[in-house]
Amino acid sequence: MSEVNPDTTAVPLTNPVKTHVKDSRRVEAGRRLAMISKEAKARKKARLEAIMEDEENVLTEESKNDGSIVTLERVGLVVGIAVGLGSLYFMWHSSLKKDENPKGNEIVEEPEPVVIVPRGPDLFD
Repeated sequence: MSEVNPDTTAVPLTNPVKTHVKDSRRVEAGRRLAMISKEAKARKKARLEAIMEDEENVLTEESKNDGSIVTLERVGLVVGIAVGLGSLYFMWHSSLKKDENPKGNEIVEEPEPVVIVPRGPDLFD
C-alpha cells in the first residue's frame, strides 16, 4: 500500500524559453537618453550653484561696502509710501467737503401722495 505522491508524478518544470527579444535600437536609444538626462541634471546643478555663489558674493560685498541701514532703495520706498498715504488723505478730506451740503437750510417740499382709484370690472376677463 504505498501511496504515490501526486506532486512527484507531475511533469518536471523545465527552464522557460524567452520569447521576448529586446530591440537593440531601443536599448541604445534608452542608454543615450539616460546619458543626456544625467548631463542635463549636472549642468542644471552647476548653474544653480553658480547663481547661489554670485548671490552670496553680492550680499557680502554690499555688507562690506555699506554698513549703514539707510540705503537709496529704502529711502525711495519710504518716500513712495508717504506720497501714497498723503494722496489718500487728501482724497478723503476733499470727499468730506463735497458731502457737506451748503444749501442745508432750504425747505424741501414733500411730494403729494399718490391716490390709486379702483377701476370697474374688466370686460375682457
